[in-house]
Amino acid sequence: MSTLPAPVTDPSAWRADALRADRSWECRLSPAEVLELERAVARVRAQCLRAAEFSREDFPLPTLAPRLDGIQHELEEGRGFVLLKGLPVDSHDEEDAARLVWGIGTHLGTALRQHERVNLGGFRDNLLAHIVDQGLDYNAPNVHGSATSAEQAPHTDPADVVALLCVRPAPNGGISRIASAMTVFNELRATRPDLVDILLEGYAHDLRDQQAPQTGTRVTPRRIPVYSQYGGKLSCVFNSKTVLAGERKSGVPLTAREREALDAVVDFSLRDDLRLDMALEPGDLQVLNNYTMLHSRTAWTDLGPQSRRVMMRLWLKVPNARALAPGVAGGYSSGAHYDIADQVAVRNQKAAGHA
Repeated sequence: MSTLPAPVTDPSAWRADALRADRSWECRLSPAEVLELERAVARVRAQCLRAAEFSREDFPLPTLAPRLDGIQHELEEGRGFVLLKGLPVDSHDEEDAARLVWGIGTHLGTALRQHERVNLGGFRDNLLAHIVDQGLDYNAPNVHGSATSAEQAPHTDPADVVALLCVRPAPNGGISRIASAMTVFNELRATRPDLVDILLEGYAHDLRDQQAPQTGTRVTPRRIPVYSQYGGKLSCVFNSKTVLAGERKSGVPLTAREREALDAVVDFSLRDDLRLDMALEPGDLQVLNNYTMLHSRTAWTDLGPQSRRVMMRLWLKVPNARALAPGVAGGYSSGAHYDIADQVAVRNQKAAGHA
């Protein structure tokens, strides 16, 4: 057994049972901050600018900006998540909701490209995702869970930060769930250190064909560690769906222990004392550090076009994000994360006849 990273003892290693009693992670906007957001949205609307078409300078937030700086600090040095409440969202005006979340995002970081299938609004370069049920089969090849209404297992997204705005909740279901990946690590380290060894080695992930078409490969050219330590900080990259899809596409079966380790992360993330559920309301903005938090959701059913669940998502690169270990920084999903080392590994993989 290798030497395992030390347990995480900073605030990101929280337990849900404690946070149910202490809800200081909820941050409600003041009337002045709401008015400032309304004016900023009106300003870009008057210039006929849609989401992904304007910058931070076009969306001034002199009152709210210091609070957003505090959120950036909380994401990296604190619990790793914040729920910002009371954003001025009209559930029937999705264009303004998109302007709102994009504008806030410009103050937090730089948006990264997402999947084409969740860009229903036609936003430039797939920089803002429109999360609705598109009637797709969650289990079909290359389908992203965010384009379906199916339950999603705990996972991380390929970005420093994910910001999810609730425009309209589902009439039933669609509950957001988060867990501390750091606490999951601590629990596994204490009870199943043999599985932590496997998680440190990691897994190959399905590239879902559309993600890196220039490479001609179907899975990541190397294993992506679930947990890795770099610069004195532990990070998590996890998605059981893309691991299992990668197994099918590569034809290389997981070992029994690899499956057990994969299942253990999911099971611990959903444990009652570790999982924090959020029934997001219109105007709620959930912001997560993808390297310390795992997120999932329950399934839902829409009752019609006027009541369908609508969420909007940003993947952000933020200036104060932790550095990632070589081999992890390339990620497993979007072109924005497909780095030079990955491209070299693909060429080597092809030369060896494995692509």
